[in-house]
Amino acid sequence: MKSIQGFDAIKDVIIDAYYITDPEGNIVEYNRLFYMLFPRQVARKLKGKKIQEVMQIDKDVSAMAIQQRMHVRLDEITARIPGAEQEEFRFILSAIPLFEGDQLEGTLVLMRNVTDEALIQVKYQEMLEREERARQELKNELAAKTEALLELSHKYFMLKGQVQSKRQGRLSPFILTPE
Repeated sequence: MKSIQGFDAIKDVIIDAYYITDPEGNIVEYNRLFYMLFPRQVARKLKGKKIQEVMQIDKDVSAMAIQQRMHVRLDEITARIPGAEQEEFRFILSAIPLFEGDQLEGTLVLMRNVTDEALIQVKYQEMLEREERARQELKNELAAKTEALLELSHKYFMLKGQVQSKRQGRLSPFILTPE
């Protein structure tokens, strides 16, 4: 109980959503930010439920922390909350097992919502890919025009040589002379 009481002293300054579970993984406490993730009818019944009962999430970070008996952090975990205004979220999850001596009291799970940042990152990556495609198209166009210019330049120098040969009195091998 000392771990949870120690957390109670600082919980008001935490800017992320969090929840605390008992040793079986049932939610026993949470903050307002966690509550606000859910539709009202779900949020009112959070206590006593497992996170998978209220949120579709692939990883059970609480169970991982209990199993490893240490802090666990998972980045950009996708979670779906059916019925919420925004159904899909991206979180950075951190779970800390809470022990009283060797006795497990539960886990503290911090949930940093990085949905907006993840969307910006996806859009930025798409922009980079578009720019790379445009750069490649310009590179290909430049290579084609350079090749055409080299071919034209080669023809020019051949004709220039023929003109100079004609001025010097030599006939071009392409001009037919009567025999």
